[in-house]
Amino acid sequence: MRRIELDGPEATRTLGRALGQAVQGGLCILLRGELGAGKTTLCQGFIEARTGIAYAPSPTFTLLQAYPDGLYHLDLYRLGQADLREFDMEEIFAPDAVLLVEWPERAEGDWPLERLEIRLTGEGERRSAELEGFGSAAQEALGRLGWPA
Repeated sequence: MRRIELDGPEATRTLGRALGQAVQGGLCILLRGELGAGKTTLCQGFIEARTGIAYAPSPTFTLLQAYPDGLYHLDLYRLGQADLREFDMEEIFAPDAVLLVEWPERAEGDWPLERLEIRLTGEGERRSAELEGFGSAAQEALGRLGWPA
């Protein structure tokens, strides 16, 4: 496990950008943390690095947002586990796709073995991110992660 100290939202977004550059296709990224922990901010940095889109809204109400080149952002905050079956999981778990998931605990047990788990904790401006890779693609992404950026 790798622990990274973050001193505010911009550092969280920068970590997201660094991850966006380090991660290759075929990886599920699970983001855990309380409301306001920075999950969406991290996703926005990741999406910006991969697509050039400077502001990506949270899919809290749309649930799933698709981006070019097999990038998907899923927010399960408003769902229960049974609702996950409504998505085309075969497409978003494609071998070359990258899936960002906020609130993955709403669907425990349904995630690929090949994944990167990120837990964001802290209060105010001081936050930390704990990154743990499961599988070779996740370990390789952590190895490529240039931090501090």
